[in-house]
Amino acid sequence: MINYFSECLLGVLLFLALVSGCGGPPPIFPISGKVTLGGKPYERLLVYFRPAKGDVNAFNLGVGETDKNGELKLSSSGGQGISAGEYRVTFSCVYLKSNGKSVSSTEKPDDAGGGVVSVERVKSPYDAATSQEITPVTFVVKKGENKFEFDIPAK
Repeated sequence: MINYFSECLLGVLLFLALVSGCGGPPPIFPISGKVTLGGKPYERLLVYFRPAKGDVNAFNLGVGETDKNGELKLSSSGGQGISAGEYRVTFSCVYLKSNGKSVSSTEKPDDAGGGVVSVERVKSPYDAATSQEITPVTFVVKKGENKFEFDIPAK
């Protein structure tokens, strides 16, 4: 009798778990677009989407990198896109200087004299390093395709 009761209880619990949906990952939605800095596209300009409210998880922390035309595709640990919601958006576009001269992304900087420094092109309150809470850029991700286009003011 106890065995029959345990089997029935287990069956009911399994049924309830199936009916309730068990949670599962939230759907993610693709984000594409164009990002420029002072009206000019930069290759490898990084774009970060962080939730405006609540905790960060694998589906609501997005990052993308622009190509040489400023075209952007954003992804998260959950795949190509992020979950629906409101996001704060920050940016980073770093370049190297060696001995006072800019170094292209294909060159290897000469650091023999210790003169290699990285320089951020994005100013506060748009930069990713210092402006996560104060960035004026927000974006609402909705079901379906999402287009993000923004021109960051130049320094």
